[in-house]
Amino acid sequence: MLLLAVSEDLQRLSVLALDCQASGASPAHGDLIELGWAFCSGAGLFEPPKCHFVVPRTDRPVPRAVRELTGWSEACLAGSLPEPAAWQLFTDDVAHRATNAQPLPSIIHFARFELGFLGDLHQRLSSGAFPLDVVCLHAMATRLFPELPRRSIRALAGYLGYAPELMRRATGHVEATAFIWRECLPLLAARGVSTWPELKLWLGETRAERRPQRRQFPLESARRLALPRAPGVYRLERRSGDVLYVGKATNLKQRVASHFKSRGPATERALELLSQVHGLSHVITASALEAALLECDEIQRLDPPYNVQFRATGEASAWFGTRDLADVSAVPDDHHRIGPLPSKRALAALHALAALHALDPPSVEARRLRASALAVPAAFVPSDELFWEGLQSFVAQHFAGRSPVDRRRLEARSRVLWLERGRTQPDAAAESVEPEALDEVASASDWDAARVLRRLERNLIQAGLLLRRARWLCLLAEATVAYAERDMCGARALVIARASVRETHDLESVAGVVNFPARTVPSSRERQSCFDKAAYHRMRVLLTELHRVIDQGGEVALRVGSRTLSGAQLARLLCHV
Repeated sequence: MLLLAVSEDLQRLSVLALDCQASGASPAHGDLIELGWAFCSGAGLFEPPKCHFVVPRTDRPVPRAVRELTGWSEACLAGSLPEPAAWQLFTDDVAHRATNAQPLPSIIHFARFELGFLGDLHQRLSSGAFPLDVVCLHAMATRLFPELPRRSIRALAGYLGYAPELMRRATGHVEATAFIWRECLPLLAARGVSTWPELKLWLGETRAERRPQRRQFPLESARRLALPRAPGVYRLERRSGDVLYVGKATNLKQRVASHFKSRGPATERALELLSQVHGLSHVITASALEAALLECDEIQRLDPPYNVQFRATGEASAWFGTRDLADVSAVPDDHHRIGPLPSKRALAALHALAALHALDPPSVEARRLRASALAVPAAFVPSDELFWEGLQSFVAQHFAGRSPVDRRRLEARSRVLWLERGRTQPDAAAESVEPEALDEVASASDWDAARVLRRLERNLIQAGLLLRRARWLCLLAEATVAYAERDMCGARALVIARASVRETHDLESVAGVVNFPARTVPSSRERQSCFDKAAYHRMRVLLTELHRVIDQGGEVALRVGSRTLSGAQLARLLCHV
């Protein structure tokens, strides 16, 4: 394939779409970690992008935020190319496609970032003139779409109807760049811009357009204003019909309007989402509680990219632990009887605390257990001396120094701490005790004994909460739940079987649940066996909503088998979870 001269019409001109991913904003602060490119025209890509991970030039660590955004990890190094090899592949391809010594017409979404790294590579590894003549798509979009709240590559591609992945990988960004280029060419032609020199001249002109003082969104305001003031679930959709976000609302009209406030603070992620929203659909529910349950199910069914909670994570199972918490399984059996749990590591902190108390420091085993007890990566584990000082303080304060510190005593103390701290620490919505970096420590050297103690207490509370919650989820999985939210006329009843809502009924009051026929309650094993990750989320949302109804002055009653729980008795039992 030979590239056409830059004087050719932009629709026919072959251009290079390019993307870089790096660990910092410039070569002075980060290293190139991925390079991708492909040739395209107004008809689209000529062939799939060529993308390569690149071995970082320095020993600077790749920041956690970059790892999460790009999916980069040390495992990527196995297939990475050294910088000289990656640059040679790229420049050979450019030289092979070009027909003369002129710089190659190239499109990059945010060129100022990429050009810093490309210029650095060229200066260190090549000679002669820089081989690319670059147009910045972001600058072009600023002229073409001044009304958009955001013009990041995902916002712009989504606005134009493409479905870019949230993961910032070179392959996806090159494909999105080529799509944006194709979609913008007719808009450029309408402005009299039809060749590469004309495009460069147009971009160099002083901007005639003025950015609106108020944010303007693609979604017509009439669509939002037509929503009812009723509880329900709404879906924000791309032009293509892809669902971007699913939300619940007590008042649909008010909640959706809150997304589109034209003034005031908004996160970059929120503005990126709203820049893509062309469509809106909704479902009215009988109550806010049922809206929450439907939202949970819809998120798991549709997997919208801008939702955070309940999305598929590659793990469809709930988990079950042994009595000593040393092992977990995706299927309950005679040995794995503790659960359901949200993840494999949900109770690792409890197991580590019990095991550490039986060890004499220091030991190799103790170091692995310290990371689990603190729920931090191994690189964040404090020194032996600091950890054991914090652990001894933890045992002395909460167990009076007595042995053994086993699962039952840990769970009992967790409940006490949970209630003493007003059911506010840690966040009750947290799903698990997973390894995470800490805001208050930047490295293993930033710990002190007081921080170790606080971290152990936090993980004890959360793990104990997961244990108590598991029993309640099993109880709710085969129950009839009646509730009346504050200011609700009458009440509602949900008949639940195998952790799914099978029937709904209107009641005069929650007391009417006693008239439902008694049901045979399956064994604990049978109830556990119905839990996968979707069922776990559904029952957890139900439990959270029952708390909300009670806390806001509503009423709840629960019928399990032939027994009915309600009023102060049920509220007292629920306060532990």
